[in-house]
This record gives sequence, C-alpha cells and structure tokens, in this order.
Amino acid sequence: MTEPTTHQEPKGDITGLVLLLGLLLALGLLASWTWVFVVVAIIFMIFMHEMGHYLTARWTGMKATEFFIGFGPRLWSFRRGETEYGVKAIPAGAYVRIEGMSSLEDVPEEDEPRAYRAKSFPRKLLVVSAGSIMHFLMALVLLYAFFVGWGDPSDDEAWAVGSVSSQSAAVDLGIEVGDEIVAIDGIEVGSFIHFGELVRERGGETIDITYIRDGRTIDDTVTIGARLSDDGADAFGGLLENDRILQIDGVDVSSWDDVLAQLDGKVGDTIAVVVDPVDAAELQLFDDIAVNGILPADEAVVGFFGISQERIAENVGPIDGVGRAVTGLVDYTKLAFENMWELITGGGLGNFVSDTVTGNTESAQEQLDEATNSAERQSAGRLLDADNPDEDRILSIYGAARAGTILSGEGFENALLFLAGLNIFIGIFNMFPFPPLDGGHVVVAMYERVRSIGGRQHRVDYNKLLPLTYAVFLVLVGFGLLALFRDIIDPINLG
Repeated sequence: MTEPTTHQEPKGDITGLVLLLGLLLALGLLASWTWVFVVVAIIFMIFMHEMGHYLTARWTGMKATEFFIGFGPRLWSFRRGETEYGVKAIPAGAYVRIEGMSSLEDVPEEDEPRAYRAKSFPRKLLVVSAGSIMHFLMALVLLYAFFVGWGDPSDDEAWAVGSVSSQSAAVDLGIEVGDEIVAIDGIEVGSFIHFGELVRERGGETIDITYIRDGRTIDDTVTIGARLSDDGADAFGGLLENDRILQIDGVDVSSWDDVLAQLDGKVGDTIAVVVDPVDAAELQLFDDIAVNGILPADEAVVGFFGISQERIAENVGPIDGVGRAVTGLVDYTKLAFENMWELITGGGLGNFVSDTVTGNTESAQEQLDEATNSAERQSAGRLLDADNPDEDRILSIYGAARAGTILSGEGFENALLFLAGLNIFIGIFNMFPFPPLDGGHVVVAMYERVRSIGGRQHRVDYNKLLPLTYAVFLVLVGFGLLALFRDIIDPINLG
C-alpha cells in the first residue's frame, strides 16, 4: 500500500502513542486480555506484511521514505536515515512509501536510479510480492508452533469425549471427559462422524457400548436419547427439528416410548413441553404446543447421545514438525483457494450482500407475521433467531478479532490455527490481480516486462489505471463496511 507524499516533520511528542496504548489497556480491562492479544497479533501481522516490502526494497536498492502503522493523522513518528517511522490514528492497515511506484510520481533526479520503476523486473516482483510471502512465512511458523506444542490431531479416529451434555444418555451412563468410546452394539467405532451415524440410527433404543477410561475397558448398556427429525418436528405445532423433548405436562420423558405414553389421546390438544432446544444453550418451556399427530420412533426421532469430541493429538518432535508445518501450509492454502473460488463463482458474494441487508430471514419472518397463536409465533420467532446464514460470511477486521477471541478462549492452540489461517487468507487475497492490491502491481510489472521485450523499455500509463484502481478501492471499501455492519448487528458465533 502507498500513500501520497507528505511533507510533515517527524512528530516526537509521544502523547498520541500513549493514548493508543491506553486504549489497548482499556480494552483489556473492560473486555478481556484475550481481545488485546488478538488485536496486537493482527497489528503485528500488518506490520510484518509491510516489513516484507520494506526489507526487500532496501535489499534491492530502492528508497523507502516512510513506514507507518495506520492511516490518517500521525500520532507519533521519528526519522532514522532517509526513512520516517511512526504510527497514525486509524489502525486500518499500514504502508511503506517507496519512491517511484508509478509513472505519476515526481522523483528527484538524483533518486531516480533508486526508484521502484527504475529497477529490474525480478526486483520489482520480489518487492511487491514480499508482503504476501511474509504472511505465508508467519503461517508456517504458527503451524510449526501448533504441531510441536500441541501435536497433530489430523487422525479422525483418534478422539475422546470433550464434553457431556446434561440430561443425556452420556450422563445416564456416567461418561466422563477423556473417555474413549470404541464400540456400539459390537460395531467398532471409527471417527466421531461414524459414531454420530451409529447413534442417530438408534434413537430411543437400548444399546451395548464399550469405552475406555484410564486404560480400563468398560462394557455397559444405555438407552439412547432422541432429537426430533424433520417429520417429528412437523408433528408438533411449535417445535423445531433437532429439539429434544425432556418433559411433557410435568412428566419427565427419557425415551420415545415415554413420549408416546404422554401423547396418548392428545392429538389435536395442546401440551406443555420442556425441551433442550436446537437454537439455545438453556432448557426452555413451551406451554401451548399443538399435537398434530403421533409418529413411530423410526420416523419421529434420531438418536442423541450427548457428547462432543476432543481430538487426540499425536506427539510431533521439532524435526518432524517442519514437515508437518509445510504439509499443513499446503493443505490450508488449497482449502483457502477452494473456499475463495466457491465464494466468487458460487454466488457467495451476492449471498453475503443479501444476507447482510435482509438477514436471509424472509421465510421465517413471513411465518412470524402469519402466525395466529402464541405457539406458532414462538416457533417462527425461534426459526428467525436460528436462521443465521454464515456460510457465505465475510469478516471485517472487527469480526476477525472477535472470531480470534472466541477461539483463543477455547485454547491457545486454536488461536494459533486461526492466525495461521488468517495469514494464509490475507496472503492469497492480497495477490488478487487488481490495483491497489499488491497483485495489481505484479500484473503491471509483468505487463511492462512483456512489452519491453526487444530492448525498448515500456512503462504503464497509470492515468489509464486510475479509474480501475478507484473502482476496486470503492468495492473493497463497500464490502468492508458491509462486513463491519454485519459483524456489529449480527456478531459471529462459532458455537
């Protein structure tokens, strides 16, 4: 990134810098120190991006006159040699000013040999790519720290119980965090997904289960709980798919047979139901649920056991960690490319705009408007709350910081993976071939190199690029403001 030439003298007053540090301190005291960690980590990422440009510019003989964190009014700066370093008021990025980045810039005659535009194609390519290269290097370091510090959790079949839901089959059985479930009804359990498939097929059934605790194998039996299927939810006026019925008219129910006993003769009536709802963390009472019909267990419910998984990580040594980090970088980069491609070609950008403006809740809102009784309104309102379309979500800096804070609160290793993924995403996005992104400079450098074949040096007329540059800039700002708006009114929730 570059800014117009400024002629202000370095500002030695540290008042602005102290104010900025005070804001970080206030963030830690009023919100959490996890927020401070994530914000500082993002600022450091931005700083290292520009450091990549700065170091390669100096190494290739270019003149860098400014290196600032932030934009707008300067808070504090100092000069060392020919470069002014400092902090500006708006922490929305950073920039290094390298002389002669375009044909529009006036460069003193004595500095022309050190201007960017005067350098060879390989040197230009290195300097404009250095920011993204730095992001990939940071991602590699973060992945190495993750693998060596916490191990490799990539084996899907190496998992243990991570948490236990209240009022569930797992609680009835006495399952504890750290237990390893190895078999259901004599069928060896593979991945957690496989375990879920086995459980969903056995809703309301009594099963044999084998698990390991502290190296000891335990065999026991338990009745699997049940959550409503889509058809099962339709049988009640006011419940949603994946709700779990715990009580009907004041009577506890632990199996679908118990539910059927309480529903006997009540088709067309209303009942009071306590559920473990799909859209909330706490149990809820709905006191006027309509009974539209009665279905057998194999149609009404899917099995529910009541645990989450915690991956068991394989220990990785310092030497092996290098290979794992490189492999992880390749895999994450490939995944990022696939997600970006799907976002661009699969209508994701349009979905993001419409979801942000409308919330993608028209159908639920219509149901809410048309509801005639409190149970229907309650159900439609829950659907409105639960319909949170995040598949095509684009995060602002604030949203990314919030996501990082949530993940950091669940373990420092999650923060490392988040920051590694964020670096990879920024590294790729920054190389998109449009000005003012670094990828736009790459395209210009390549075009100039091709047009200069034959000995006559060709330079792009940046006056012709200005409309495209402004258009891309406005689009980026527009999406950025939409993302910020979305992250404020509908904060991301990672579950």
